[in-house]
Amino acid sequence: MTTEAMAPSAEIRDTVLEFYRRMLAGEANEANELISRDPAMIFIGSAGEWVDDQDALRSGTQVPNEGLEAGPNPVAYANGDVGWFVDQPHWLFADGSRAEMRMSAVLQRETPGWRIVHAHLSVAVPDDQCVMLQRRWKYGIPAIAPGS
Repeated sequence: MTTEAMAPSAEIRDTVLEFYRRMLAGEANEANELISRDPAMIFIGSAGEWVDDQDALRSGTQVPNEGLEAGPNPVAYANGDVGWFVDQPHWLFADGSRAEMRMSAVLQRETPGWRIVHAHLSVAVPDDQCVMLQRRWKYGIPAIAPGS
């Protein structure tokens, strides 16, 4: 069996960047239009989010000026009706602060165009700090400085 190689996809890149734009504009309903209604859809975040319910995913509102800002080199590829996107965006908060993130997404071509069927967005935390931070966040255990 011969498999065709993935090819760069400006359409997928533009779809996800439009998703970012709609989020930052506070256009939750419009951003949701770029998310697939496929039952396989799932969004995963670094704060324990695991959303595989369409109604739950689409129930929130979006605060204007809060959302994703593209990183320096977002990349997208496709092979037929499936493709992927990766980026190192910043999450912008309404108060002007920002957090470095990592994002990967899988998209599929549907009747209205490319739609996000899976996304994973996480905070870029160095490995040596993950265990300590998870203990604090998940179990309320105070952080212990290395060497203490």
